[in-house]
Amino acid sequence: MDYVTRGVCGQEGCRERRYFLDNGHWFCRRGHLQEGIQVEADPDDFGNQGKTHRVRKEKAETSRKTYRGRWASTLYLQAYQLILWKQCHALVEDHGFPEQFEGVVRDLWALRLRGFSTRINETSDEDDDEPQIFSSQATPAESENGSADESGFRPESHFLQWPRLLDSVGICYLAAVLMRLPLCVVDVHRLIIRQEIPYIRATRSIPLEMSEKLPPEFVAMLEINNMPKPERMHRGFIELGAFYSRRFGITLPPLNAPLVLYRHIKRMAVPIDIYETAKTLQGILAITFEYPTRIRGNGRKEALKLPEVQAIVLIILATKLLFPFDDLKRNPATSKEPATQTINWHGWVQAQRQFSNHEQTGGQLGKEKLMRITDHDALGMNNSEIDQYMDWYEKDWLHDTKTINPIAEMFSTSRPSAEDQSNSDAEPVPTSGTDTDEALRALLQAVMADLKPVSMDPSSKALRPGSWYARYRWESQLPEPARAFYELGAQLASISLTTLVRAVSVAEWRVAKFLLNQRRDEYMMEWGMEEELEEDEVDHLDEQFSDLEV
Repeated sequence: MDYVTRGVCGQEGCRERRYFLDNGHWFCRRGHLQEGIQVEADPDDFGNQGKTHRVRKEKAETSRKTYRGRWASTLYLQAYQLILWKQCHALVEDHGFPEQFEGVVRDLWALRLRGFSTRINETSDEDDDEPQIFSSQATPAESENGSADESGFRPESHFLQWPRLLDSVGICYLAAVLMRLPLCVVDVHRLIIRQEIPYIRATRSIPLEMSEKLPPEFVAMLEINNMPKPERMHRGFIELGAFYSRRFGITLPPLNAPLVLYRHIKRMAVPIDIYETAKTLQGILAITFEYPTRIRGNGRKEALKLPEVQAIVLIILATKLLFPFDDLKRNPATSKEPATQTINWHGWVQAQRQFSNHEQTGGQLGKEKLMRITDHDALGMNNSEIDQYMDWYEKDWLHDTKTINPIAEMFSTSRPSAEDQSNSDAEPVPTSGTDTDEALRALLQAVMADLKPVSMDPSSKALRPGSWYARYRWESQLPEPARAFYELGAQLASISLTTLVRAVSVAEWRVAKFLLNQRRDEYMMEWGMEEELEEDEVDHLDEQFSDLEV
């Protein structure tokens, strides 16, 4: 058989260069048919084999890989809605939320979606005939002009054009508030860090066909590669609630204070007597636990308006009154007073540290710690921890797209799992909440067992609980036990330590002012004075607060 030398075949990796002719078609030596190459017979049939030439295919119209205009907007909202549904489904199926929760989330999203209906449906006559897949041919550009009221939610400054990923968990948070569920911002933040709901790398929650068609600017809105800050989430949720209140007239109910206070008191490992004192202080400060409709100015000055911050501030004030952080001896007058015991604050600090490290048991790393690992932490990790980190990174951060290259399948990046290893006794990485309840129960037992009774002294010369009350105006003034207690409170309130110190200081100033006004009224009633006395300076309010007896 005669062969003709040509270029490389290229089909299925074939490198053959020699070809033969059969029935007017060229085949390589290995039998691969050459597309677009054929031999046409001479019409005069002079015995030759015809002239060989390439038959060019008609140039196919190139199409864009991503959508543009209203098709891109519609696809983004569909992908966003899918992520929101998966977040809601995870809360209902895995975390015990009621089934009605999904309906409330759907209603809130439907209201949010109404602002984009005009933007998507308002098209020109040319846009009606626009193909679903945008081609490379010239097409009229879609008008992107839209009013800020239809697309944004920020109460100040500029309006967001499209809903961000933070709004999805914000809608779930608002739905929990409407249903009076004791869900706090710190709970949402913990779910995100532990990757128990889709948020970080949320594009993995949508089909690859959808993410490939999204423009880069829309993909960037769904690609959250960093851990969100709790304080930023807190402010974003309040702004989202203010938007629903102004735009749709939705009034958020007050915080479910009894359940939230109980949860925080249990987590902070203080006696339950704190609850009654906190309720008393709530009446003095006129706290209603209502969500603000607008927050302006500096966040530190407005922090005391947030209901979750108010709950933590009440617990801190009650704790400082009943169980102060100093070593000064204060004796109750009767056994019925709540301050008949004292807390060993140094033991409390040690017990809290053990609870914080409870996830690292048995040489395993939790997802929350895996998310917080830095380059310096990686230098001190052993081989087992490095394997756990790499397995987690491959599972949660790499796309599981299958390659078509058969050679690449021979070099797999993953290790055999523990189930596939017959001679391995390694256990799977425990989930984030495997032993949280047991560790919290151990924390409470350790702290409550260390409570010490305080002797009673009915004499008038003894110091009473609440006297010599210490105020800390700055973060640097906090002693070690108080600093640990404040830090835990700031974590539960989802604010910074500096913001919490300022909020507690403002609340203390208001309580001292209340006591000053009360004593002034009593003095006026006693002496029959009608004229009001002048108020003392702010520095004198500390002395009034120090005389408060519990």
